[in-house]
Amino acid sequence: MKKKNVFKPQKRSFGITAYAILWPILFAVGIVFTQALRNQVSYIFMIVVLALPFIELAYVLIGRVSVSASFSCGKPAAEKNEPVPISVKIENKAILPLPFVEAELILPDENSLHSSVLAFAAPLPARGTYSYGRSVSFPYKGEYECGVHDLYVSSLFRFFRAKIKINKKTSVLVLPRRLDMEPGTKRYVGETSASSNDPVSGSDSAEITEIKEYRPGDPMRNIHWKLSGKAQELMTKHFGSENGMNTAVIADGGDCFSADVTAVRDMNEYCADAVCELSLFTATAELLRGRRASLIYGDDKAGSAVKKSFAHAEELDAFVPFYAAAHQTDPIDPRTLLRYPEDGVENDIVFVTARLDADKTSALCETAAGNRAVSVICFMPLSRVTDTEAFERGVDTFVKELSAANVSVRLVYEKEIS
Repeated sequence: MKKKNVFKPQKRSFGITAYAILWPILFAVGIVFTQALRNQVSYIFMIVVLALPFIELAYVLIGRVSVSASFSCGKPAAEKNEPVPISVKIENKAILPLPFVEAELILPDENSLHSSVLAFAAPLPARGTYSYGRSVSFPYKGEYECGVHDLYVSSLFRFFRAKIKINKKTSVLVLPRRLDMEPGTKRYVGETSASSNDPVSGSDSAEITEIKEYRPGDPMRNIHWKLSGKAQELMTKHFGSENGMNTAVIADGGDCFSADVTAVRDMNEYCADAVCELSLFTATAELLRGRRASLIYGDDKAGSAVKKSFAHAEELDAFVPFYAAAHQTDPIDPRTLLRYPEDGVENDIVFVTARLDADKTSALCETAAGNRAVSVICFMPLSRVTDTEAFERGVDTFVKELSAANVSVRLVYEKEIS
């Protein structure tokens, strides 16, 4: 299928094209030809010229009722970078060939970052079909629209052009990865930098609430060895905290990079994707420690930040497709995000971001000063930053400021989540 370099969408269902200017020229030539020669050939030529608009009109109307299109997508949901087959079939049921058919498709663009409208020329033989298919893999999570928007049929001399509304669309939901990383250390209010990495589930303030079959990601130290031996399969202990310690995970995934990166559009998608996966990892780790976890993230559809709370990892797993479909375009003020955790409900705050700046640092320090346990997970996209040394120096400055305010920071580099 040949891609159209110049394509003009048509608002009306039927239109006269610029090629129609050819008919007055032919008409003028026919008059001169007839008056000059006054023979049978000139009269036949003039009759053909006079009938041409009607023939063209009939031709395009026949094509309009004879052409149809279908669209299919191999998978409604896929993992990142998983090939998804898509195909378009355009059919001509008429006995006339239709050499000038254009298809307006909604397909992922060349780098599969977003869906966009692409136009293709699809010449159709008599009672023939034209098929187009390709396999697409998506590098980032999200919801991508695919389908056939409109078809355009032009007459043989392209005097007239008719639009055929198709609007057969579907969405492909690309899910984020579930990361397999080592949990980071946490610092609580009043603790020193030598804080323990032991979870609450291993402390005296927690009690066993239930015992379940082992699932990948469960801490090995929580395995109930005695019961596992009897059951002949691994069983893990799940703890509940008596003091109701819960965690709010804030996903700061809005666009925030500009001049200091190599490709802004791709960079923002890349970082937002990493923030999403790190936020899911953190919330899952908290739930496996026997805590409740809240996920706070931005969504353009909601018009602001959204907060969802979970008591078990299974609830978070079921929510992942909804989170995958969310998309945050513009940054949300960090103080707005930090107001979502409730005092007395979420004791700890984990702020996940891909860029530290003065405003975020100030807001995080203020929150920690209010007797809240605050920690930061910062993704480091060094491979896509123009000046990596300057970028790291800037991050180090903010990390020192946060550490002085008793806010722990974990820097996550690309190789850790690749």
